[in-house]
Amino acid sequence: MSRIPIALQLYTVRQEMAEDPKETIRAVAEIGYKGVEGGTPQGMSGKEFLELLDDCDLTLIGGGISPAELHGDLQKLVDRCGELGIDTLMTGVIGEVRKADGDWKSVVSQLSEGCIRASEQGLRILYHNHAFELESKVDGICGLDYLLSTIPATAIQAELDTYWVQVGGEDPVAYIHKYAGRLPRLHIKDLAAPPADQECPFAEVGHGILDWDGIFEAAPQAGVEWYVVEQDRWTRPPLESARMSFEYLKSRGMT
Repeated sequence: MSRIPIALQLYTVRQEMAEDPKETIRAVAEIGYKGVEGGTPQGMSGKEFLELLDDCDLTLIGGGISPAELHGDLQKLVDRCGELGIDTLMTGVIGEVRKADGDWKSVVSQLSEGCIRASEQGLRILYHNHAFELESKVDGICGLDYLLSTIPATAIQAELDTYWVQVGGEDPVAYIHKYAGRLPRLHIKDLAAPPADQECPFAEVGHGILDWDGIFEAAPQAGVEWYVVEQDRWTRPPLESARMSFEYLKSRGMT
């Protein structure tokens, strides 16, 4: 079985990207990542961003989108993705559910309509979870399961986040198996062990308490196409954290 390539979610290095995107992208490539996930840096055109990535031998694997954008000018969205050479976008509904006072059913119904429209135009929408979707209940099941069981798999797939599944009280390995065949991207993020979690709950991949043996056994079987390293907060410089995560993966023969 071929190795699953490893990308970095640029939210990990958001401050560095805001200050000097060119040097940050070069640093990400130097670490060894094969791709990045995220939007075009401020002050840079899509063409310039792609040229920078190409110079660094990095692939843009996708970006993000709000549910509202799926109901907007769809052709504009398709054109934007075409300019960036991507067809995959991740989304989430935390803000929408809160604005709707917890009315998951109306929010999911609207999201479904938007995802179906997008899929008909060749776009692939992935749902990226946080703990919220696992802690909320709809008709006796968690919000994430409700959403993914309500919207057709042809219209939305999953981009599970291992950290948030764990924090939400579920087993990341079990969820990878649950959505096998519907999980093209996996956000790999670790949970710090006590007492370090009191300073920062996030840890570099392989430096926390998640079951990486189980995760990395399940992911290829589930059809994961890309691993996406992401870290929301750090106790060291973000690029150093990104390097530590990558070096752990490298030590396991995954690069």
